[in-house]
This record gives sequence, structure tokens and C-alpha cells, in this order.
Amino acid sequence: MLLPVVFFLCGYLILFACLTPILDPLVTVYELAFSGANAQTIEEPGADSIFNGSTGRTGGTLNWDDFTFPVYGEAFGHITVEGTEIDTDLIYGDSKSLLKRGACMSLYSHIPGCGRGVLVGAHNNTYFHTLQYVEEGALVHLETTYGAYVYRVYRTDIIENTDRAGYAEELNGYKEILLLYTCYPNDTIASTPYRFFAFCEKVSGPNVNMYE
Repeated sequence: MLLPVVFFLCGYLILFACLTPILDPLVTVYELAFSGANAQTIEEPGADSIFNGSTGRTGGTLNWDDFTFPVYGEAFGHITVEGTEIDTDLIYGDSKSLLKRGACMSLYSHIPGCGRGVLVGAHNNTYFHTLQYVEEGALVHLETTYGAYVYRVYRTDIIENTDRAGYAEELNGYKEILLLYTCYPNDTIASTPYRFFAFCEKVSGPNVNMYE
């Protein structure tokens, strides 16, 4: 009787381990589904911040030991978006509590400069409440503790919260794309089945080599 139970538990754990890398980015986007949670809104910005203003570094290459890598929950940068009112801290990690403090970068993406997808989200009635008004061609200025980055919006889209394929190529590809997202539309107080995405290509900023 005990042996089948052991096999069942082992099979479950293996399945969970295999699916986690696939499901976690989707869960990150799905967590913004409940705008009602946004009602707890905002906490004082600047808490747990290691960001002290622009470094002025706009190019070159950094190795992993050239800067202090942020830890979970730290504000390690600042983001502004042309043509919107977005002007807020950039937090490393995302959770209900962190989303009260600013725009949150998913741990299942990459930090700016790595040449891969950078996934940043915030609530639609607080820090990203004007994201849906951004226009193609607008510049996104993203300052971090190690460099100053500029991205350009090249596409916007409205994607169902369960449609990971709608952004997977940009998130997992080998080109640096900044993905900004929030719930859509922004005038709802109940759960929202859609996300507004702004896809942004890198214009400038130092490259980060995490492997040397």
C-alpha cells in the first residue's frame, strides 16, 4: 500500500519541477488580474532602495563583479515613460506588497543590459495607470544602479492574461526587449482578463556580461 503512494508523490514532484519554468512567468502576469487588490494602492517610495541617482554610464560592458546585483525587494532603479505620467521606482522582484511600492521586475526575466527580455509590471490604477496611452516611438528611460538605459516603444498590444504565447518570444528571445505591462482596461475595479503590453527595443545602455 505504501509503495504506490510513494510513486505518486515522486511523479507529482517531478511534474511540478518540470512545469515551474513554464508556468512561473505566466503566473507573474496573471497575478495582476485582480484590480481589487490594487485598492491597497501605494506605499511610500524609496523604501529598501539602493538607487542613488543616475550613474551617467550609457555604454560599454560590465561584468557581474563590476556592480552590486540587487536582492529581492530592493529598489535598484527608476523608470519614466514619455507621453505618460509613469515616473516611479523599479523594484527587483514582484509580489502584492512590492507592487504597492513601484514598478516590479519579474525574477523570471533578466536585468537590463543582459541582452534578453526584461519584464516589468505595475498596477493599472497606481504606477502604470497611464501606460495604455503610450504611443509607438515613445522613449522609456530606465536608470539603474549600474547604468542608464533608453528603450523605444515599437509595438503595443492587448493580450489575454492566459495567453503566454502573446509575449513569450520577446521574453525568452536573444534580443533585449523591455516588456511593460498592466491590467486592461484601467478603469475596472474587478478582475480583468486582459493585459496591456508595451514592447520596447533597446536604444542605449551598457551591456552586462553575467558569465565573466
